[in-house]
Amino acid sequence: MMNKLPLLLAAVVLAACTNFNTPLKQSGWQADTGSAEGFSSEGRLAVREGEKGSYANFEWQDFGTVQNISVNTPLGNTVGVLCRDSEGVIAEDSSARQYRADSIEALSQNLLGFTLPMSHLNQWARGRWAPGEAHEILTDGRLRQSGWLIGRQLMADGVSPKILVLENERLNIRLVFDQFQPLDLRTMKIGRCALRSA
Repeated sequence: MMNKLPLLLAAVVLAACTNFNTPLKQSGWQADTGSAEGFSSEGRLAVREGEKGSYANFEWQDFGTVQNISVNTPLGNTVGVLCRDSEGVIAEDSSARQYRADSIEALSQNLLGFTLPMSHLNQWARGRWAPGEAHEILTDGRLRQSGWLIGRQLMADGVSPKILVLENERLNIRLVFDQFQPLDLRTMKIGRCALRSA
C-alpha cells in the first residue's frame, strides 16, 4: 500500500498541472453591491510559481467582515488557517502557533509560502469587482484588478463559481470549488475570527 502512495500523489499533481491552461468560459462581471451575501465553500487549490507547484485542499467561509480559510494537504493534514476580521489578521499553523500581521497577504506568504490575494478574493469568487479600485473587463471575459487577471467558470446553476483562476507576473492560483453554499449574512452574527478565542 505504501508503495502506491507516491504514484497516487504523482497522478494528482499531474492532473492538476494539466488543468492550469484549461480555458474558462466567459463570465459576466458586475459591481459589488455591498449586499449581505456570504458563502461557505470547499475545494482544491493549486499554486504555480515558475516551474514550482503547490497543491492543497481548502475550506473557505466568507462571513462578510470575517474571512476564514483553512488550507490542508491532499492527505487531510492542516497546513494553516488564515482569518481576517475587523481586529486585523490572525493565522495558526499546523503546530498551533499563532501569527499576526498587517495584511492577510503578508501572513499567507509567511505561513504558506505564497500570497493569497484575500482582500478581494471573496468578491471575485462571486463575480464582482471590488469598488473603489480601477478595473477592466478583457475581451476574453477576464477581470483585471489590483494587479491580478481573474477568470471564472461557473457551476451548472450559472451563478456559483466552479473554477477561479488568478494570475499575475509571479503566480498562477487556481481554485476548484467542489462545494459552494451561499449564506444570508442578515441571519448570522459572526463578528470575529474563531482563532481569537482559541
